[in-house]
Amino acid sequence: MRFGVRFMAIPTDFLTALFLWFIRAFISSLICLIIGVISIKALTLITTQINEFKIIKGNPIATSLFTSGFLIFAGLVVYGSMVNPFFLGQSVIVGSFFNLQRLFVVCLSFFVSLFFGWLFYFVFAKLTFFGIDLDDVNKSPEAVGAFLFGYEVFLGLIVYGSLMIPLG
Repeated sequence: MRFGVRFMAIPTDFLTALFLWFIRAFISSLICLIIGVISIKALTLITTQINEFKIIKGNPIATSLFTSGFLIFAGLVVYGSMVNPFFLGQSVIVGSFFNLQRLFVVCLSFFVSLFFGWLFYFVFAKLTFFGIDLDDVNKSPEAVGAFLFGYEVFLGLIVYGSLMIPLG
């Protein structure tokens, strides 16, 4: 009697399709994550009175808030990319292989998030509608970490939404 694990034969075309789906989702996720990093860096340029990375450096709670926000952002991006990647098929033609409309919508969401980031900063820091000074966030590393956490979740939801928008 032979002991061993008996595997079912998995069709090669299924494994190929699975591999191609994974590669498409991975590349779409990577593009979105790069857009996210650029967006976070751009936020630091918009919020001139808040020294985000200088303040959270060395503070474990602030750093964990920033990292947690980025993990939520990444989770939304990876999920959206798995469900609806930029790549459509397995053709060699760019138009049918790469969904340029979807990429445009995701890039547009990057600019929308920056615009709203600037608008919220302007409303809270400059106009003081609510009688608070957003620049007070600068006084606490935990507050800066929470600020970045909120922006990353906001950005993740926008990118996720842009990945889920039906096109055509």
